[in-house]
Amino acid sequence: MGARQAGMLAAIFLVPSCGSDPRPGPPNPMEPLRRATFRTLAARDFLASCPAGPERHEVELQVRRFEELKQLALRKRAGRAIWLGENDWAGVARYSDREPCAAGEEEFGQALAAFSGSLDSLAGQIAAFRN
Repeated sequence: MGARQAGMLAAIFLVPSCGSDPRPGPPNPMEPLRRATFRTLAARDFLASCPAGPERHEVELQVRRFEELKQLALRKRAGRAIWLGENDWAGVARYSDREPCAAGEEEFGQALAAFSGSLDSLAGQIAAFRN
């Protein structure tokens, strides 16, 4: 199934059914954390596409930080939100046509900064999470 077909199926499933209540329900407290996890994984995988990126010490430190944040989320009972974000990324990543990180120190630095920034955002969402 192509990305276009997957998008059409998602649109069909998200259409409100007949007789559904048009008023939105309360916001899902997991949604911001789920989205932050998704963005973090996208940034991590882009960084991993940089030439020699995965072997660099700076990347290893940030990946460890991500694992520590996931452990913190589990302790705060936010593991499901993390899992949902990971699941969303796993479903979308294979259809991504994003160009890999270009060679060069500046490009690597930008990708590393984007991953680090996404981890900061994830940390903030974990801190704000109330279940």
